[in-house]
Amino acid sequence: MSFDMTKLAEPFPAGDIEWRVSRSGVNKKGDIFCFVLAYITARAIANRLDAVCGPANWANTPLKVTELRAGIVAMEVGISINIDGVWVTKHDVSEPTHIEPAKGGFSGAMKRAGAQWGIGRYLYHLDETFAEVSEKGGKGWEYARLTEKQGGGTYYWKPPSLPAWALPRAEESEPAVSMAAINDLKGRWKAMFAPKEKNRQALAEGFRNFAQSIVGPFPVDELSCWTQQIMDGCLKRISETKDPRGPSSDVPFE
Repeated sequence: MSFDMTKLAEPFPAGDIEWRVSRSGVNKKGDIFCFVLAYITARAIANRLDAVCGPANWANTPLKVTELRAGIVAMEVGISINIDGVWVTKHDVSEPTHIEPAKGGFSGAMKRAGAQWGIGRYLYHLDETFAEVSEKGGKGWEYARLTEKQGGGTYYWKPPSLPAWALPRAEESEPAVSMAAINDLKGRWKAMFAPKEKNRQALAEGFRNFAQSIVGPFPVDELSCWTQQIMDGCLKRISETKDPRGPSSDVPFE
């Protein structure tokens, strides 16, 4: 059975993304601050595999638990996909979590294995994000507690919004960006900013820096993460550039 593997890497709806506190504390003014990171849920990974491959064409490998040294345990899980009659497996590992260690460790390893297949890998390009904090909370707010070292106080934080490139494209209202359009953009960028550069690696890095200067870090090499808004912003920057040799963060070559 054949299927479109590129669909595994497509962005997920916001409801399939979970945010976790990466660090928090109290600033010099006594106010609590909170930074969060985005993760895909294990359930969303299973649903994506069902939708793209079909429920009978993928499977998890049995959980393998390895004690690396006293108190340090690695939990390994693989995701196998039946590709044209051949089962291909990609593995990854995680550590047990403090709450429901076995279930949490399995889910963590499955998320990492999913990333090996491209599922949710685009989220790695999302930087640690500042979250709005409140003392009262309410609907849409998450509860959290500072460490004892930080005073042990409680607070509430609100999950941030995802950028447009990290959300599914609205099929009816937003046309897909084609590879031909991106290649045309690369040609225009090179003609403006790097007409004499021949090193492919330098060109790739330069174009990545340019595109990310428009909207911030995002997986430039993932076609599904390109939006028309990003394309328009890049084309506008090129058309408005008067002197590409001038000092600018989006000009990688002299």
